[in-house]
Order: sequence, then structure tokens, then C-alpha cells
Amino acid sequence: MSGHPRAKAAGPRAATVATDRAELSGGPLPAPSVGTLGEALRRAARGPHGVLVIDGTGTAAHRPYTELYADAARTAAELAAAGARPGARVILRTNRTGDLLISFWGCVLAGLVPLPVSYGSGADGLAEAVEAVGEAWLLGDEPPGPHPPGLRPFGQGPHPSTGSGEQVAARPDDPAVLTLTSGSGGRPKAVPLTHRQVLARAHGTALVRGLGPDTRSLNRMPLDHVSGIVMFHVRDVYLGCHQVHADAGWVRADPLRWLDVAEAERIDTTWAPNRVLALLVDRLAGAPDRSWDLSRLRYVMNGGEAVKDRVVRRFVEALAPHGLPATAVHPGWGMPETASGVVDGVFRPTDGPRRRHVPVGTPQPGVSVRVVDEAGRVVPTGVVGRLQITGAPVAGTYLVDGVARPAPLSDDGWLVTDDLAFVADGELTVTGRADGLIEVGGGRWHGHEIEDAVEELPYVLPSFTVARPLAADGTGSVDVASSADVTSAGAGTSTAAGATGSAGLAVFFRPRPGVPPDEATERVRERVRRRFGADEVHVEVLTGHEPPRTATGKLRRPAVATGRPGTPGRSPTPHREA
Repeated sequence: MSGHPRAKAAGPRAATVATDRAELSGGPLPAPSVGTLGEALRRAARGPHGVLVIDGTGTAAHRPYTELYADAARTAAELAAAGARPGARVILRTNRTGDLLISFWGCVLAGLVPLPVSYGSGADGLAEAVEAVGEAWLLGDEPPGPHPPGLRPFGQGPHPSTGSGEQVAARPDDPAVLTLTSGSGGRPKAVPLTHRQVLARAHGTALVRGLGPDTRSLNRMPLDHVSGIVMFHVRDVYLGCHQVHADAGWVRADPLRWLDVAEAERIDTTWAPNRVLALLVDRLAGAPDRSWDLSRLRYVMNGGEAVKDRVVRRFVEALAPHGLPATAVHPGWGMPETASGVVDGVFRPTDGPRRRHVPVGTPQPGVSVRVVDEAGRVVPTGVVGRLQITGAPVAGTYLVDGVARPAPLSDDGWLVTDDLAFVADGELTVTGRADGLIEVGGGRWHGHEIEDAVEELPYVLPSFTVARPLAADGTGSVDVASSADVTSAGAGTSTAAGATGSAGLAVFFRPRPGVPPDEATERVRERVRRRFGADEVHVEVLTGHEPPRTATGKLRRPAVATGRPGTPGRSPTPHREA
């Protein structure tokens, strides 16, 4: 197995579609050119490229793959000397990206299974990780206070030495990396991804989008999230290409830094969720004299949350004068259980009114998706139901309390997701999570649709809005739909039984500076009443510090609204969202 992957042609491809059935297949996946992550790093070390890390101060440091491999090999020997045996789980906790990458690859070469965790989550995040994976080593920085039971520290980060040791020959079906996720029960759990699953996802994306050793990528998401470590970093090691990782907080402080880095590093591949695009467009409006050359930026993957037609159109229009290609944005879908994004397409603005839902495209090679009803039967095209997926990158188990437990599978082995979707015109459209539906004004809407309508108002700051159902007593939330209700793809009402029991709607938002809160509140209430037919709308201004967010920048809805009308009064359970 030698040589780098390279697609003969990039761009959209036709998925296999079963006539009038909501099923799509990406077709067969050719075998990846290497079988394990360790082989991918060793191959990259023979090439000319490496990793550029931009820290929280904006300081850049470049590490060629040859140095990353050498440092990781020494770290692997130290880990083995410390008593860590192949298959052991290792929690990585550090706010230094360079150290995290050395630790990650040291684990891989030693046959250990790394789990990067958020440095900012502190002792609670560490306890959550241990609750998921069970007994584990800790490599990196120890938070104050006692360690969770079952955690054994290695010490303060990697300390490369002059020693060397024999590396472990991993097998393709050995676990390669762990990533945290959340379930309907809220208990911490981890997804074990094998070498085969991670490389299948990387190879499939490379084939579809024409990625190879000449690709130049930029990631601004934390490496403790599957999107940062698997979707970008490991993929780019597999490609052997130049990759840039910019500190998320540094970019969030000034979103235009994303464009600065993209121009300076001649980036052609990057990604961002919808709200990051919205913030960038908002910031651009205040910098009319700035300019960039973005003509090389051909692949901007847009995922991690609902893709909004309005936001993507504004992004493309705002950056067109700077050379952004009209087809640069690629909506997509994935989850930790699929080793990140495995469905994507090309955003093409349409004439006429905005689309309620934007298609996320077709499955990559080796992946198939389908939409089913409550009985597990595949629905016709154009009908909304529960999304299921199968294929080479799809994990089939979770770790809970350190014990492997099966993921929710259909009788014939497809992974059952929490998302609602439909298939139309040969593409998949994901409408939102099944537990995110809100019944209001005689129709059913996803919370993100209401939030987007609110953020259309010029009085409202983007990325701070939360919509939740208001219970009949005005003090507690109600359960939203969790079943795969079958609806018409374009309708707002369901043909299935099961009302949410909501007596109204609660909306939390942040007004723009200088806008009187009372005036903004009335405008928000009026918008929701007119657009969605809501009779009772509780509107509240978010004040104070930055609200808690997930690694991809989404607001943690339960945490934002805890103790307010329309929500429970208990503290939220820490969790990870893809």
C-alpha cells in the first residue's frame, strides 16, 4: 500500500437511487491506500508537508510531518515504558495543540486508544470522559482537585526523550480513537472508531472532492471534537497535505482572521457550521474596506448544524467580490458515529423564495442512507421520516461505564439516528433532530427554523437565539416529538399522532448593541407570531457573559434556558454534540 490518494475528478456525483424509495447509496469504496493511522503518519513523514498551528495569541508554529512522527515515536516509547499496554484508553487533556498532536500520535503508534477532551471543561469534563470509557490513563494537564476513580495520570504532557521502542503493529479493525457523544438518556458515552472506519471516511471524501497531497486545509474547530481531529487532522495526515489549525477562541474574537489565514496560507479546503458563516457575514458588514483573495477556496464544508439557505446565500454573495467561487460551499451531514461528515453536496442558490430546508447532498462511496417510518419501513421520496445509515465508516458500539454496548440498530443492521430527513431529486435533506420539533400555530417546526427567523431581524445578534416550547403551566418544558413522525417534505404539519402538549413558545435572544431591549423584544414577539402563528410567545433577552456552547459553536440550549420559563429548573448534563 503506497502512494497518496487522489481523485481523478472532483465535484458532485450521482448517487444510486431506488425508484420512489427514500434510499441513497454512494456506491462501492475502493480500498484506502494504507490500512492503519500509523501507516498514514509514516507515509506523510516521507513527504514535504506538515502542520501549522496558530495559538490563542495568533503565534504560528510549523511542524513538518517528519518531526511529528519522530516526536510521536519517542512519546510512544515513553508510554510503553510507563506501563501502558496496547488497547489501553488514554484521555488527552491540554490546551497546547502541538502537545495534543504529539500525544495523539504517540498513543496511535503505541497501540493505545486516545480520547481528546476539552481543556475548558475542567474536572467535570474529565469525570464525564472517565464515566464513558472506564479505567484510563491521563496524558496532559491535570485539573485541580481529586482524580475520578479509575484515572491514572502519566504526567504533564509529552516529554520527548532520546529513547526509542518498538511500535505496535495495529490491525485495521482495532480501535484507533475515541470521541464523546450524547444520547437521549443524557449519559456520557464514547464512540470507538477503528482504523478502518476513520480511513474509510477520509478516503471516501478524498475521492469525491478531489483531495490529495497538494490540498491546503484550514480548521478552526477544537481538536477535542470529531470534526477537528478526525474530519480534518487525520484526513490530512492520510492525504499528506499542508494543514492549518487556528485556535477557535482566537478566530471567534475576530471572525475575519479566518479569511486572513485562508488568504495567507493559500487555503482551498475548510469548513464551518452555519452560525460561523452568519457571524462572518455580520463582521464583514463592518469592514467594507477590507479585501482578500479567496479564489483558491473551492471546498467550504458547511455542517455541524442545520444549513440555512438565507445564511449561505449571504455568505456567498458577501465573499464573491473577494473571489470566492459561487460553488465553494458544500452542505454536509455526519456524526461522531460516522467518523464525522459522510454526506455532502454543492450549494447552488435557486431563484425564487428561500428553501425551508437545504439538501445536504449524497453519500460518499461506501455509505448508504435511507428514511423510514415508525415501523422501520422505507418511506417514499419526498416524505419525512427517521434517518438511518450504514457503511464502512459507521460505528456499531458505544462505551458506557467502560463497557461496549450496541448502538441503536435496525433489524437489518442500519444505525438509527436521532435526525429526521427526506430524499428528493436524488439528494438527502436533513430537517433536524426528532427531539427538536416544536408544535406551534397548528404546525410543527424545528427550533432552528424559529431561531433563524428571529435572527433575520436587524435588531438581533446572530448565533445567540434559542427557541423552546413553553409548557402549559408556563414554568417547565414539555417533551417534543421523539418518534419518526411522517410528514410531507414541504409541510409544517404531521400526519402522525403525538402532540407536544405545548401551550406556547419561549424565545431567548441577544439584541444588538444600542438597540433598546424592550423594542427588540416586541419586534421578536411580532416576528414569531406572524411567521409561525404562535398565540403565546414568551420572549427574554439574554444578558451577562458568553453563554455555554458546544465545540462547534452551537449554544447549549438546556444550559442557556435553565431556570427560565419553558425549561426545566435542573442543571443540564454535560454532553457533546456533533
